[in-house]
Amino acid sequence: MIKMILTGLERLEIKPLPPMAPPASKDQVLADVLCCAICRTDAKMWEQGHRDLIFPRVLGHEMVVRIQNKNPEQAQDQISYIVWPGKSCGLCKYCKNLRENLCDSMEITGFHSDGGFAHQVILPKKSLIPLPKGMDRHVACFAEPVGCVINAFGKLTFKKGDRVLIYGAGTMGLITALYVKSLGLFPLIIEKHANKIQQVNAFLEYTDISCVKETRESQFDIVITVCPDYIALCQAITKVDKGGAISFFSGITKNEHVETNLLNLIHYKEATLTGAYGMKRSDMEQAIPFMQTHEKQLKRLIQEVVPPEHAPHLLPRVLTGQTLKFILDFTGSAMDRTMDKTEAPPLPSPGKPRGPGSLRENFVEAFSEQSLCRRVIQAISPLADTLLAHARAKMDDKSKPLGALGKIEILAIQMSQIQNSLTPAIHQKNLFVFAGDHGITQEGVSAFPSEVTGQMVENFLAGGAAINVLCRHHNIDMKVVDMGVIKAFPPHPDLIIAKVAKGTRNFAIETAMTLSQMHQALETGMKVFLSAHDKKPIQIVGLGEMGIGNTTSASAIICVITGISPAQATGRGTGVDNEGLKHKIQVLEKVLAFHRPNPSNGFEILQKIGGFEIAGIVGAILAATSKKCAVVLDGVISTAAGLVAHTINPDIQEYLIAGHKSVEQAQKAALSHMNLIPVIDFDMRLGEGTGAALAMDTVDAACKIMTQMASFDEAKISRTSNKT
Repeated sequence: MIKMILTGLERLEIKPLPPMAPPASKDQVLADVLCCAICRTDAKMWEQGHRDLIFPRVLGHEMVVRIQNKNPEQAQDQISYIVWPGKSCGLCKYCKNLRENLCDSMEITGFHSDGGFAHQVILPKKSLIPLPKGMDRHVACFAEPVGCVINAFGKLTFKKGDRVLIYGAGTMGLITALYVKSLGLFPLIIEKHANKIQQVNAFLEYTDISCVKETRESQFDIVITVCPDYIALCQAITKVDKGGAISFFSGITKNEHVETNLLNLIHYKEATLTGAYGMKRSDMEQAIPFMQTHEKQLKRLIQEVVPPEHAPHLLPRVLTGQTLKFILDFTGSAMDRTMDKTEAPPLPSPGKPRGPGSLRENFVEAFSEQSLCRRVIQAISPLADTLLAHARAKMDDKSKPLGALGKIEILAIQMSQIQNSLTPAIHQKNLFVFAGDHGITQEGVSAFPSEVTGQMVENFLAGGAAINVLCRHHNIDMKVVDMGVIKAFPPHPDLIIAKVAKGTRNFAIETAMTLSQMHQALETGMKVFLSAHDKKPIQIVGLGEMGIGNTTSASAIICVITGISPAQATGRGTGVDNEGLKHKIQVLEKVLAFHRPNPSNGFEILQKIGGFEIAGIVGAILAATSKKCAVVLDGVISTAAGLVAHTINPDIQEYLIAGHKSVEQAQKAALSHMNLIPVIDFDMRLGEGTGAALAMDTVDAACKIMTQMASFDEAKISRTSNKT
């Protein structure tokens, strides 16, 4: 017996299935899997992951099972079951209103718990629906997709003779057309790929269903989108008749846009737009008589019945959308055909990383002798203590009570140490806003879409953001660095275009960046600072950021290095609500369980869960400290970058200044880890570098206190006034 475990993207490992003990819960049963279909959702999770998927996981949710009968005399009378793949709470308002597919606590077999890509599976008892005797078990695997179609049409109003337009001639589209016809309606399928129409032609002829590449007809009573193409949704709005209905059945590709002019047509037509997601248990029960009646037709949708060992080679084929349904048969009755190895590329061997290789823990090994990263990191040295006593004495001798200027005195002494001078001075102040998009936004962790990153960068370049105002007010030279924004920008005097890629990858399912991308982003940040410093030596630099989704990356980084939990680290970022906050915590928990970065390896942390702009800030911090320049961190993202740089080389600590106290709770743990105390506390959470800009002016003031404020002797004031 075997099980197939998804251990990472494009890694489906076949392992022996050890004897499974009966479940401890009375609400669960141990079942033998008879057969399980490969759904396109399974293939997508293999390739892309899923927001509800935690590795490792056994996929498979379209299955037929049998419960072991302990009485040998009744073994032949065992009942087969189809499996409703959901587990609902039964208590929320959706469950009580018989809409359990929308349950707040929904758990799905093959997503949240192991599924049917194994000889045995543990299932909730309530999920089992008995199959009639004699029903073909391979056809029964269609119960889940048929149930989804039944759920969709349960939300629509129709009458016999209505015309129904279906977008997509995949397995789901063909099942939809077959069901539509069984209701006495007239289906027409639109499929833009001629080769796909040719492939399903036998089914179309057998069922007398029409399928075309395009149609000039319109005024359909119902239009249903059974493909992920957002163009299909746009066309559906134009094709539906006045008073008609659009069933939004299949989710569409992310980050696309539907024109408002099209949306207005829904208004003018008084059309109904109805979502359809999954199915209820009752929908799956209703699927059984339909499958019994249409068994011959549904058999024609089975591409092949194969042994389960073929699954790794079939998943890439399923992703192409050019196949029908593959059924994995665990009973041994499937003919074990030798597949043509040219049909699909071989999978990576178990445990083999997808990227260019794992990071070595020591940067000396990770980077070559000529590497800028290596040269910069090796050039950093801790501050000498030779001037410390003299700087303290000079500050204590100022015409004031001891310690009366609080943090300003500490800053003045720190600047004296950094510049190795009792007359520290700031002649050049620079602030860099590093910007980049994040693939983790695909997990729904932000209240704002990714487009806002590019829009805010345009606002920076137009001079209209808060950071622009503060930099002008405090005479700070500001530049925006495009490290990886999806949007492209024209040249601008205040923009440094250094795009590594158009956003990081979704680190919930793979590493945020490749090793070479991480290295490039680090060196870019270094070059940004060093180039400006070569033109005019910089005494203090502030580091800001812009990137929708980067609080998730920052929180994950801080969790790894400081050891705090995701619940302790997670903040609302760009204003997520309570449910969004809960989801964000769950995403972080999944991420950390998946990647398990080494807390002492800053490079590995960046590659796995970082962002291009965060890596750029890390590089700038390392470069600045190598040139003995004070570095002012901003909020939680900038502080997380400082934490990574501190992990790479702890000697930077004395050069760092915490600009302000953020309302994001993770920052407190990060600052404590680096023994830093914020300069200001204005309840800010804007980012951009705004807190750093305000703090930089305070540091400048501290330097002037050290150099311009009179001592007691200079002011001819009695020292007895210097009270503690």
